[in-house]
Amino acid sequence: MATDPLAILFGSPARVKLLRFFLFNPSKDFTFDEISRRAKLVRRTARTEITALEKAGIIKKKTFYQTKEGTDKKVKVQGYTLDKKSPELQALQTFLFETAPINGKTVLRHLRKAGKLDFVCIAGVFVRDFEQRLDVLVAMKNLPENKIENAIRSLEAELGIEIRFAAFTTEDLLYRVGMYDKLTRDVFDYPHEIIVDKVGVREEMMR
Repeated sequence: MATDPLAILFGSPARVKLLRFFLFNPSKDFTFDEISRRAKLVRRTARTEITALEKAGIIKKKTFYQTKEGTDKKVKVQGYTLDKKSPELQALQTFLFETAPINGKTVLRHLRKAGKLDFVCIAGVFVRDFEQRLDVLVAMKNLPENKIENAIRSLEAELGIEIRFAAFTTEDLLYRVGMYDKLTRDVFDYPHEIIVDKVGVREEMMR
């Protein structure tokens, strides 16, 4: 008798964290070391949960090429990726998205620890566009990069997912928007939600 995949999945918080990690990064390949480090799991726990997800048919082993750290050389490595043929994927993405505080309110709660925010836009995973380049775009008059970094890491720890973000001074962001900078267009030309705009970025985009 075949084991029901859903009976395997939700056995521990670590498993849910890894589910989010793979489901919200559907087109990426990861080595075991990357998975354990980015998901903030000890290696033994990561190994156990990866085995369970592989058995459930949610992820699969994959051989791919990766640039060796500190060099331009690409080497063949073993890792894991989401199995997009799994019939449970869409239901799992919806369930895990709706049961996690993946929203603007949660983002602001963390980012406000860095100081006064002039502009915040959420995209990517926060609007269920998992292939997008960025999840959070933030601007502050005086940019405390360390505090922004700490706020994002704190957000990642709460949600159990990796957050792709960009942070600029307010002056730099307005300049980029006015020049139709590719990075900002990659956010504003696709699904997104502006949750703080004290400096008129919306108006600048419409010029």
